[in-house]
Amino acid sequence: MKKTYKPYKAAAVIAAAVIMTSGCGQKQQEGSTMQTEEETSASGTETSSAVQRPNPMTAVTDETAFQSLGVYMALPEEAEDPLCFILNGEVAEIQFSYHEIPYSYRASNTAEDFAGIFERFTDQILTVEFKDLEGGETVSAQIRTTQSGGRFASWKWKDTSYTLYTASNVSDADISSMVTMLLELISQR
Repeated sequence: MKKTYKPYKAAAVIAAAVIMTSGCGQKQQEGSTMQTEEETSASGTETSSAVQRPNPMTAVTDETAFQSLGVYMALPEEAEDPLCFILNGEVAEIQFSYHEIPYSYRASNTAEDFAGIFERFTDQILTVEFKDLEGGETVSAQIRTTQSGGRFASWKWKDTSYTLYTASNVSDADISSMVTMLLELISQR
């Protein structure tokens, strides 16, 4: 009986090896057609999972594309390399540099928390008051400092909420000046 059992055992091992190798090739082929995301667990080991995620950022030509969101944004003439995006169909964003400092400027009429800043803030809050001379409206912008030295400003003009962020360590005067320039441009609409 042992003589007849060994050929079946060898055949089973070969069949299992063929199935396992064909399955690995299939998984590899499927993974190559999908976007994969590397995830690191708390223990520090890496695993790969095939996950398709839509990109929430849609590049647009310029800030005139934001009219479909009911949002008005403008940049100072000295702003360099502006890139415009619409995020999740409800947030307008312009990434730009001003005097070699990179900024992210966002606006929305519908989103509540759209800043995209995941840093801790210090207790320091600077307030910039802006009075629209034509309409008489006064707007207060709050500027906070991140623990890493970046600056984050937020304000609301009429129905639109705005944020401005830079990871760069800029002075109170420089960030206040930038916020004031953006408020002046918004008010001229």
